[in-house]
Amino acid sequence: MKKIKTLLATVALALPMAVTPLAPAATLIANASTTKAAKGTTYTLVKAPTLKKTNYHVTKSGLTLEKAVFGADKSTATLTPTKTKLAAKTTYTTTKAIELSTGKKGAKPTTYYLLKTSKGTTLGWVKGTSLAAGAYATPKTKAAAKSTKKVAKKATTPAKAKKATAKKAPAKTKKVATKKATKKVTTKKVTKKIAPKKATVKKTTAKATTLQLTKEATATKKGLTAVKAATYYKAAFAADRPTVTLTKAGSLKAGKTYHVTKAFYAKTSPKAAAHEYVFLTGAGWTATAGLKTAK
Repeated sequence: MKKIKTLLATVALALPMAVTPLAPAATLIANASTTKAAKGTTYTLVKAPTLKKTNYHVTKSGLTLEKAVFGADKSTATLTPTKTKLAAKTTYTTTKAIELSTGKKGAKPTTYYLLKTSKGTTLGWVKGTSLAAGAYATPKTKAAAKSTKKVAKKATTPAKAKKATAKKAPAKTKKVATKKATKKVTTKKVTKKIAPKKATVKKTTAKATTLQLTKEATATKKGLTAVKAATYYKAAFAADRPTVTLTKAGSLKAGKTYHVTKAFYAKTSPKAAAHEYVFLTGAGWTATAGLKTAK
């Protein structure tokens, strides 16, 4: 027995001791909770039309507004959800819209509207399918059912027999003949002279064209002249998206030398080719396709 105990003790001492390593101090400290920023989704910007002031409203509350960031050198828009929610039963207005596409084959573009409050405060972008057209109107209460009143009929009692009374002969009256005075009324026809109406000239407003900006261009120092009587435009650059709206302002004189101070490239649609536009002193913006170097 002593030999067996000695053998067991020797085997126990020969085995390696299992050591449990201490957990690092970092795992013993709770990490501070961090809130992840909302991820944005990037779409292809198909077009960005300018609308007349239109009213919309939301039927259900809890609709999330989105923030849009437009690409400086590409026709893209990145939408990021915000923490702001739209209130229901409230009228909002919009004058701007964008059509975005996922770029997938066969996918139809989705329209988003930039909403503002009735006081003009800009809120954010909302998908058009989530809105109801028109201003919010309180629902009319149904007219209460008309209660029919029963009118109690008065009980009628049979009339009592009247005592017979001697009828007196009516007194004779003298007939007085009266002549009706008739006056002849003659009507004069009044003729009015109708003056001819002056012809009114309808004023026609120049149609505006919206282009998508692609990049800035370096203005040339050479003098330019119009190949023929070309049109120059007035430009309005959008503050929240890469677009410019051109409105006809006049015509360039052929043979006159103009100098360039600014330039940019723009196109009519994402698939169209970009063209260069320059700003001419004493005129406005025009495409370089109708210009040539002055002699």
